[in-house]
Amino acid sequence: MNLLNLFRKKTDATKSRFIMRMKGEDYIQSTRKYLDYLQEHLANVSKAFSELSEACDGKEHWVGDDCAWHTLHNEVVHHDLSKFTKEEFIQYRDNFFPVNDTDKKNSSFELAWENHKQENHHHHETAKNYNDLVHMVIDWVAMSYKFKDDPRGFYKKTKNSMGENITPEFHEFISKQFDHLEEYRAK
Repeated sequence: MNLLNLFRKKTDATKSRFIMRMKGEDYIQSTRKYLDYLQEHLANVSKAFSELSEACDGKEHWVGDDCAWHTLHNEVVHHDLSKFTKEEFIQYRDNFFPVNDTDKKNSSFELAWENHKQENHHHHETAKNYNDLVHMVIDWVAMSYKFKDDPRGFYKKTKNSMGENITPEFHEFISKQFDHLEEYRAK
C-alpha cells in the first residue's frame, strides 16, 4: 500500500486525501467532552436533590413546606444554566477541556466564574438564604458522586475559607443537612 492509498481511506469525518484532521474537530471534541461533563453533573444534581429530600423529609422545614420545596425544586431544575451562556460556556470549556495551553491561558475563566457565582446563589460567596444553602449542599453531594468522596469532608476542608457570608447559624444548618444525609445512608 503506498502513501496515497493510505490517505484515501476515510475513517474520520473530515479526513481526505490531503487532510488528516481539521483543527475544528479538536474544538468539537473538546465541546462534546464539556457537554458530557455538564450532562453528568446535572444528572448527579438531580440524584442528590432526591436523596437529600428523602433524607431530610420530616426533619427540615424546606422539605415539609410546599413553597420552600417547590422553590428549591425550581432552582435545582435550573441548576448551572448560566454555564450555557456566552458569558460562561466557552470560558469553562477552554479552562477545563482546553484544546491547547493557549486556550486555557486565554480562557477568561475568572470572569466566567464571577458571573457564575452572581447568577447562581448555590455558592458560598453569594448564598443568601436557607434554600441557597440546601442547593449548595446538593451541589457538593452531586460532586461527591463524581469524585467518589465525602461531601462533608469537602465542606470541612473549605469551611474556614467561606468568609463572613456563611454565618455560624448557616454553618450549623449545613452540618444538620449532612447529619440527616449520613443517617439516611446508614439505614
